[in-house]
Amino acid sequence: MTFLKLIRWQNLIIIVLTQYLVRHFLIEPFYKIQHISLQMSHLDFAIFVFTLVLVSGAGYIINDIFDINIDRINKPDKLIIGNTISEKKAYIYYYIMNGIALLTGIYIGIKTGSFNLGLIFMVPIAVFYFYSLKYKRLFLWGNLVISLMTGFLVIVVWVFEFLIIRKNGIAFTDGRHAYWIITYFVLAYALFAFIITLIREFVKDMEDMEGDSKWGCTTLTVVVGIENAKKIAALLSVFGIILVIFLQIKLKNVGFSYLAALLMIAVQIPFAYLSYKIWTAKEKTDFHYVSNVAKVVMVLGILTMLGVYFNLNV
Repeated sequence: MTFLKLIRWQNLIIIVLTQYLVRHFLIEPFYKIQHISLQMSHLDFAIFVFTLVLVSGAGYIINDIFDINIDRINKPDKLIIGNTISEKKAYIYYYIMNGIALLTGIYIGIKTGSFNLGLIFMVPIAVFYFYSLKYKRLFLWGNLVISLMTGFLVIVVWVFEFLIIRKNGIAFTDGRHAYWIITYFVLAYALFAFIITLIREFVKDMEDMEGDSKWGCTTLTVVVGIENAKKIAALLSVFGIILVIFLQIKLKNVGFSYLAALLMIAVQIPFAYLSYKIWTAKEKTDFHYVSNVAKVVMVLGILTMLGVYFNLNV
């Protein structure tokens, strides 16, 4: 159970859920309209998702290794490395998980007909390492890196599927009308994931300001102060609401009224609540609560992919 906490099993479940929702509720419904099938087999896709889970879990481990001193101040009661798991054993877990990920990634690359495509998993491995080593402590860089990686986890499913089907001449031609639509939806959800993650990163920095400041981290909160950081996070949340409204108008114009209504219930209202809680947060416990609210908004937003499928099948 301690190991599962170390690799943030709840976050990994969200990653798995996101991958399968993108595949079966964004890509597949539009494929069916064009009478084409998903190009990756169920087994290969499961290995693909497993690879992403390994890379992400290893990323959490290396982050905790480099943050031992900071976490002793910010969350001593939740410190795992150095308490229940030694730093040496944590490194072993890190290397084993990334090693398996590279092997399964190469397997996926070979199965998709592109060895180089399988090496794409080396990118997040490197990003997570250098984020934990350096970028996390730099002004905005760490926040942007993690937010971009979250958006990448939405996009990567479509990237692999598109590159595979592009090699299938007949299927690629038959499905060309659907590709722009799928890309539009995937990018919209990736942008949502980026924004909500960036907000959550800012809030977590507010929660961890004491330890970050002591160990020389130049996070947004350390540089501009908590009050200004709160204003930036709240305004970013409002910006997210405005983008959702813009998307709803577009969706209604193309006949996706059910999805537009679902976005109002599952995203707009929770986003507004998030903005309010950011603005009124004062204590460390408040920021921890807001961070959890942001995670809930993320899950609710991802679940609205079900509305795409429903809208196409009513």
